[in-house]
Amino acid sequence: MSEWQVIWSHQVEGPVNDVEIDEHGALVASGQTLFSLRNDGSLHWRSDQIFDVYSIEIAGSSVAVLTGTSIHVLDRHSGRPLSDGRSIPGGYREVVSRPGGGWVAADRGDHLHVFRPNGRGIRRLRVGSMRRLVGWLDREHLLMLDLDGALRCVRLHGEHAQRRIEDRRWMWCSSLERGRLLLLDVEGVLHEGVPNPFGWDELERITDGDIEPYRAVRCMDGWWTMNLEGRIRHALGENNIGFGDDRVDYLSSDGTGNILTATREGLLRWSIAPGISGLRAEGRRSQQEEERRRLDWLQRSTMFESAQQAEEEGLWSRALELYRALGRDEDVRRILGLQEGRD
Repeated sequence: MSEWQVIWSHQVEGPVNDVEIDEHGALVASGQTLFSLRNDGSLHWRSDQIFDVYSIEIAGSSVAVLTGTSIHVLDRHSGRPLSDGRSIPGGYREVVSRPGGGWVAADRGDHLHVFRPNGRGIRRLRVGSMRRLVGWLDREHLLMLDLDGALRCVRLHGEHAQRRIEDRRWMWCSSLERGRLLLLDVEGVLHEGVPNPFGWDELERITDGDIEPYRAVRCMDGWWTMNLEGRIRHALGENNIGFGDDRVDYLSSDGTGNILTATREGLLRWSIAPGISGLRAEGRRSQQEEERRRLDWLQRSTMFESAQQAEEEGLWSRALELYRALGRDEDVRRILGLQEGRD
């Protein structure tokens, strides 16, 4: 497996509480400030909140932010608030975007709160205690991990209902990414599966108990995990090529070839997958060649205008010099004929 490459690093003032990336760049929650960074690491915008920002969720052109006891929705491209915020006693634990638009947030008790895309509340559902929100099977079916390690599917449509999809217990699971889930069983064995509301479409054992993940992201070459010590490695082996033994606290992926890692103290690193660096280099060469052609065209256009002006002013020698440099043989012969005619 080839090596991942760090293309930029950046230090922000900590403490960092969460990071997320998408095709537009990165969002970083640092203290009471939400930073938006472009793909090259430069600052795009910042949004200052009254309380610490502790969770971020991106959905297209919007981003949901948990801060203090409130949820706020901002414009992804400008940081402009799209809602006045919704606050509840105790605040929210986490928020996930909903397929087709909207948000669902879990409070610190046993309720889910459903919001419109602009952050306006729709309804509150009592679903019982949970460990975390896992992800969506479709717009109406949300997968959760119970406190006792069981996976539970909640139906939001109409009179909400819920059921455990199986009797098995899991010590840990990732977020549902592109329909796939990474799970650790009680024996420490890692599995990958494709869940449905009634069980599994696929469930495969992929390691024999040598990984203890704390966070995980799915990228173009599979799952990358972060353990409790903050070390990153690939789920299918001992490989940590490109990430080394540096300890991090957060990681996020756009699902293609980019991973952002962050330490609590504010050190950010953007890494790209093997092959992406070559594609970027080829893209830069293509851009450079395009720019060279553009500048060449501008230069030739300027020279042609100067040749025409010299011809109008009767500066034959200058006009001939410019037309020859442009390779315009017909104009050269025409100017020579004009000179002979005057002579």
